[in-house]
Amino acid sequence: MELRHMRYFVAVAEELHYGRAARRLHVAQPGLSQQIKAFERELGVELFVRNRRGVALTGAGAALLPAARDVLARADAAVALARAYGGGQAGRLVVSVTRSAPRGVVTPLLDGFRSACPAVELTVTSGFTARDEERLREGSIDLAFVRLLDDPGDDLATRAVGVEPIVAAVPRAHPLARRRRLRRADVAGQPMVWWPREHGPAMWDRMLDEIFGTGVRPPVAHWEPEEEHMLHAVARDRGITFITEGKAATLRVPGVAVRRFADPVPLVPVDVAWRRDNPNPALRRFLAHLGPAPSAGDRLTAASSR
Repeated sequence: MELRHMRYFVAVAEELHYGRAARRLHVAQPGLSQQIKAFERELGVELFVRNRRGVALTGAGAALLPAARDVLARADAAVALARAYGGGQAGRLVVSVTRSAPRGVVTPLLDGFRSACPAVELTVTSGFTARDEERLREGSIDLAFVRLLDDPGDDLATRAVGVEPIVAAVPRAHPLARRRRLRRADVAGQPMVWWPREHGPAMWDRMLDEIFGTGVRPPVAHWEPEEEHMLHAVARDRGITFITEGKAATLRVPGVAVRRFADPVPLVPVDVAWRRDNPNPALRRFLAHLGPAPSAGDRLTAASSR
């Protein structure tokens, strides 16, 4: 049984007129009549009877009509579903967001994609850049919001989506807490709370270069594994530390004051990374949703206007 015959039958059954049904289907009326007769021969029953007023359904035709409509609706839904998956408008996408960028440019991009492609199951996890490089290569995630990849190689692709300012976190009673904006010279020589370089060597180097100058590596007074622990160490007066503005907005630790830098503001990038050979159509749809990469000027303007 051909879906084409079913579609022809439903059109004639709803119009009860071969001419109107042929125009609706964009086929010639004689050909439509022949196809209906072929369908009746295949089923072994008459579906229509002609009378002086036109065409009427037989009992068999009336019984078949609701089932035929259901078959066509299911077939159309199956085709639409296949096209949606093939076009990336449905399916599943697993995204990891580096722990230092839970807000900033990331949240609007994810929310915008959810609105644009509600049929895509978007699973968002968190991690740090070095581990997400491994997860991309393993295939356990499709896309990662990262700072700077340490070793993208030929198998991973990246593109910029924005930048974020770096802010200073100081003990509430520290003299620096009384200032509205800090200069780089203000933080030089201060005891520093910091995180392990192996969590993201490229980002580790970039942040210190931005704050203290290229190649300057101040001594670390206290080590902590990630931002929340770092801020609690600051609250205990172990030193000062530096985190991204987006991350600072999600962490409120008593005893810690967050202060922005005066111009030129130290900045770190937000990139997306993915495996070049990942065939997931939802990934391609997400990359298209990002639009053109922002220019350096756009990113600097956005950051300085905060």
